[in-house]
Amino acid sequence: MRSTRTTITVAVAAAGLAAAAAAPAAANVQVGSSAWEWGNPQPQGNTLRATDFRGATGYAVGDFGTLLKSSDGGLTWAGLQTGTFTNLTEVQAVDDTTLVAGGGCVARRSDDGGRTFSRIAFTPVENSCKEPLAALSFPQKTVGFLALADGTVLQTADGGTAFAQKSAIPGTRAPGGRDTPTALWFTSPTTGFAATTGGKIFSTVDAGNSWKLVSDTNRAVRDVTFFDATTGYAVGDGGLFLRTTDSGVTWTPKDLGVARNYTGVRCSTALQSVVSTAEGDVVVRTTDGGDTANALTPSTDKILAASFASATRLVAAGERGTTVVSDDAGTTFAPIGGRLTGTFSRLRAGLQPGTAFAPGADGALGKTTDGGRTWTRANVATSEDVLDVAFPTATVGYALDVQGGLFRTADGGATWKTLDTGTTARPNAVVATSPDTVLVLGPTGVRRSADGGNVFDAVRSDAVARTALTDAERAGSAVVAWGRQDIVRTTDGGRTWTTIRKPGTYKRVKGKLRNRLVVGRVDFVDQRVGYVQDGTSRLWRTANGGRTWTELPGTGTNRFDGLQFSSATSGYLVAQGGFGDVPSAGILYRTTDGGKTFAPQVVSPTVIGPTGLVAPGGGSDYLLAGVADLFATTKGGVSGAASTLSITTKQKRYTKVTKITVTGKLTPATGTERVTVSRRPEGSVRWIAQTVKVAANGAFTTSWTVTRGANLFVAQWAGDFDSAGDGSPLLNVVVSAKKKKR
Repeated sequence: MRSTRTTITVAVAAAGLAAAAAAPAAANVQVGSSAWEWGNPQPQGNTLRATDFRGATGYAVGDFGTLLKSSDGGLTWAGLQTGTFTNLTEVQAVDDTTLVAGGGCVARRSDDGGRTFSRIAFTPVENSCKEPLAALSFPQKTVGFLALADGTVLQTADGGTAFAQKSAIPGTRAPGGRDTPTALWFTSPTTGFAATTGGKIFSTVDAGNSWKLVSDTNRAVRDVTFFDATTGYAVGDGGLFLRTTDSGVTWTPKDLGVARNYTGVRCSTALQSVVSTAEGDVVVRTTDGGDTANALTPSTDKILAASFASATRLVAAGERGTTVVSDDAGTTFAPIGGRLTGTFSRLRAGLQPGTAFAPGADGALGKTTDGGRTWTRANVATSEDVLDVAFPTATVGYALDVQGGLFRTADGGATWKTLDTGTTARPNAVVATSPDTVLVLGPTGVRRSADGGNVFDAVRSDAVARTALTDAERAGSAVVAWGRQDIVRTTDGGRTWTTIRKPGTYKRVKGKLRNRLVVGRVDFVDQRVGYVQDGTSRLWRTANGGRTWTELPGTGTNRFDGLQFSSATSGYLVAQGGFGDVPSAGILYRTTDGGKTFAPQVVSPTVIGPTGLVAPGGGSDYLLAGVADLFATTKGGVSGAASTLSITTKQKRYTKVTKITVTGKLTPATGTERVTVSRRPEGSVRWIAQTVKVAANGAFTTSWTVTRGANLFVAQWAGDFDSAGDGSPLLNVVVSAKKKKR
């Protein structure tokens, strides 16, 4: 074997390409099946695991159902709505307008460049399947092959509606072996290749009716690709690199000299290819068929996939959505988009429309002034974590750190002045009603300055002087603050305060009225309309400034820990945990009817904190998922055509504990949707849920045992790539004994 010359290259950005990459895309990348768009990182932040280009048009897939499209060789990207949150691992640009993608129990195809998608129905339902997808290959627009995890091979001749089972890949579990299929590549409707973890490559010349062993190594083969009908490459564990020049009849090993586990390979010519690695620290490029190679470091983040958009344009992607581009086949790289450094703990909306701020660790402050499309990093003049911020204008703001330090900026965060609050206590929140009027609240009471923070005085109002306060929000022209036991309000910039009567029952104890309800989160949209989440995650609403409260049980969940309302009728709940078949994720419940119904929105694979959402109204709403993923929406997070969800039962009143059937209807429906129906028995705050499949006509059925008292039912679904989610009106089924006749 001819010795291989290997060089290690650290790729740096070329000036011209870097300038092009730094320009923002025309539209931010939309996420999942909602209308939330990525602001940080950009283009987006879900890990990308596979890419494929056909000329300048390319696609990238990854975690949380992410599917992206580029029409300019990887310089800008748009998110495509796949209607799934399953991690996608396979993608192929079949022709100029056709693409296929899949992962787990899900596969999709589009025949219009990603504008619309249809299912590749290799499994009856997508929430679970016996054998998930391992690989796919479409040699023609409608002719395709799928390999399942057990080695089963399926062929479709109509683009993915009907399938014929072919001979299983030898050595895999389906025919009694132990290996797992890893790659599939068909060069024609009859000729193809399959690779396995057993280190073997098999070929077929009769569309999978039979398989022939053409290569056998002691290292798992992870990917196979062909440049044309005669020249192909295969890569695998332990630096395995194979080349064929006789249509796959024989495979010649090459030593690239880079000790990595190779996971993917793509070509731009018969001699030039790029190899991705499991380690993600380098990609390996060869320009002579593997005789020599260069190990390139395109990014400090892990790169998990790479493809050529032309002989010189190389696009690579990977961890947390990192995307880089080279215009010299990998000699130099430039990043696409960017990412704020640091971690963040909450969001605050500025009083100026389009502004929002994210305080964080070690003095970090993220800010946007364009409605969340882009974010920049500022630094508060403290080494402590920033607890809270308040910006009455885009340039004047206040920042509070966890040690009680308060700071003021007059230039948008470029420089800061340290203020003296006049106390050694550590406040919990800061609110500014004007550039000069600032309030610090908690741990007990309120301190106020009317001269830009030069002098602070304790507010003597009886409503707050000895009141424990944990947070505060603006409520139109008013400010509402709260602690675990109290809610208070000011309408004059903090000079005077009044107590707001909270939900729950008041009892007179030793001559004083007491209410043991624990206050969780509070949001008032003005002086009259407000919402409260109590300590058991029940939701309450007032329309008269707290004189009376109404419980809103239509949430369908007791697993929420935050709320934000942009108007008297529109707002969100921040959920903790999963929804239906979706595991733990960043989930919101959206209402537009004052809390009568709630529609789930699955936004992010990372959980949203209780203060990670702000909905100031009149423009963008903002969201922080995890510690650094920032999103915005101008559509209330709603994407797709409206859907309607309803439930009913034959009888709504019973005299004894009994079993009932709750039926429902989803419109429109295709028969692939999943609806979650939840029940809350009387005396409980806990919801019990069932997730069921919807029939093609939209009907679904659930069975329950109803207990004494009021049994509340609600149905919800999160939407898909065609329709927005919805929540049903509340259904009340009562069990009570017959009244005895006198």
